[in-house]
Amino acid sequence: MVKLNYKNILGGLMRKNFILTAFLFLLINILSFANENLPAVNTNINSMNPTYDESLKEYKIQAENTEKLYNYIEKTIKENGITTVFTKLESSNLIATDENDNIIFTEKIPENLSKTTTYFESKQVYQVKNGEMSVNSDYSLESNGEKTRIISEILLKKSINGKNIFEVLDVMGDLNISSEKIFAKIENYKSKIYDINDGKLLFSTIYKNGKLEAESQVDETFVKMTYTFDDNNFNKGTINLYMDNKLFATVRIINSLQEGEMKMFYPNGKVMATSIFKNGKLNGISKMYYDDGKIMMKMNFKDDELDGETILYGESGEIIGKQLYINGEEVRK
Repeated sequence: MVKLNYKNILGGLMRKNFILTAFLFLLINILSFANENLPAVNTNINSMNPTYDESLKEYKIQAENTEKLYNYIEKTIKENGITTVFTKLESSNLIATDENDNIIFTEKIPENLSKTTTYFESKQVYQVKNGEMSVNSDYSLESNGEKTRIISEILLKKSINGKNIFEVLDVMGDLNISSEKIFAKIENYKSKIYDINDGKLLFSTIYKNGKLEAESQVDETFVKMTYTFDDNNFNKGTINLYMDNKLFATVRIINSLQEGEMKMFYPNGKVMATSIFKNGKLNGISKMYYDDGKIMMKMNFKDDELDGETILYGESGEIIGKQLYINGEEVRK
């Protein structure tokens, strides 16, 4: 009987699907909540670079400049109902101007950020209609040699006004902020991320009526994720992942964590794998299947670690390998 090494078997049998799935969920988590804060633009594909992401995370506009920006927007909206703000990066300084190129504020950005982001320009249009604030943004930036353009629209709820506008826009880019604190304050949101060099759409996101959708192209595969919230409970709902418009995976979310059974599917609709989550961690029996529906592997997990007997089956149903694990470690006989 074959001795099992879980990692090698998983890599050999399902490497492409599982790596792609893990990558997609990471990509979606990073990019789906596009940051609308004026200077802290981390909605670039390069936000997956830890150095770049951390430098942005630490950077906030100085309080006195936030005050200047708010006062300008408040004044011009009262006068015209709409206002436009331009920002650009020049000699390691972030400069915000009005439509007549008058400077609203300027401040020096951190050295680590200026090293990674060599070019940045943006245009943001603020407008109030029927008591609701909308912010339309168009960013262009170059970071680590990659040139990206981000176009987005956000409509805030009527309760969001005054300086708390910036509080909402700021948390849109913080991955540590819960979904509830973001989506409970906006009516709808959409963004598109493009490669400036070839104009290719890299990623798009839409939120409306309690449903978040994100789309991307990974190699030759069209990928779409939907997150449907339960009854305006933004920490609870169902995530579905599609590949080439066919359902690939589905899982429930409770308290912003995976909960219950997650299923993955082959293109023919048959189940590829099932796993059980408890409080966001794998617990219990996970199963993998051949595309004809026959069992391929059984694994037992405890708090994300293999714990118990893992069994590998041949396509005819015969057992071809077993391996015992305790707390993620192989038990050698």
